[in-house]
Amino acid sequence: MAPVFMAGLRSTCGSRAGTALAAVAAVLLSSCTPGDGVGLDINGRPPDESGAGQPPPVAGINDFRTIQETIFTPVCTACHAGAAAPLGLRLDAANAYAALVNVPSVQVSSLRRVLPGDAVNSYLLQKIEGRAAVGSRMPLGGPALPQTSIDLVRRWITAGAAPPAAGLLAPDSLQVISSIPAHGEVTISSINEITIVFSEAVDVARARAEGTVTLIAEQTGNLVALASIATLEGNPAVLKLQSATPLSSGSYELRIKGSGATALASASGLSLDGDFHAAFLVTTGGAP
Repeated sequence: MAPVFMAGLRSTCGSRAGTALAAVAAVLLSSCTPGDGVGLDINGRPPDESGAGQPPPVAGINDFRTIQETIFTPVCTACHAGAAAPLGLRLDAANAYAALVNVPSVQVSSLRRVLPGDAVNSYLLQKIEGRAAVGSRMPLGGPALPQTSIDLVRRWITAGAAPPAAGLLAPDSLQVISSIPAHGEVTISSINEITIVFSEAVDVARARAEGTVTLIAEQTGNLVALASIATLEGNPAVLKLQSATPLSSGSYELRIKGSGATALASASGLSLDGDFHAAFLVTTGGAP
């Protein structure tokens, strides 16, 4: 096509029309890179700069893992890890997804930390963009995240805030990813909530069965009364335990049955991969 087109230009160079056509062609050829499609929408047309009418972004299968490996782990876990994590927001690899998606913000309770499909009203994005109504821009005391990182978080949320890509864990059993408090952890304030993160959605009816999930006060050997056992709204792989009263100072052990008639299972019927135990210490008088 290009040789024929240019030949047509040469044949009309002697006329004003040919001169005008050549000028237009020069502008077009100088402003485009043939065949690269950069800046065009899926139909090959320049996109509407307002974004109206464009399809929503599609998250890559490893978007959350990339966010974890390039933002949360190297930057955020300097503060947001372990029992001392500000506002209880743990952003280590075992807990970040469960601590963010559909979880109400502590600072602005009307907002979720991450509201799938709605980046504008997700508090996480507001904090890293510096437009949150409360507190400082994150990372606190450091440079703002690169715009490419912020855009990645926005795309992930807008596309539905998908969990990390599956396939890393054994597919033939339910597994405990983490617990809060973790095994061996010392909590320096009274708590009445325990969080357990699993590899997939939990059968909450089996979790509520007598003897399946228990909390023991080790100093007395007595069971701690649990007011509720429920999965997190929008994330059924996260189990929340609420004690009837705040835990007083002392040692506790969380036990989850992985065998026998009361064994915990996933919503799809996979049994827990063995019994689970996590012992932790609560001290309300400050650090031990």
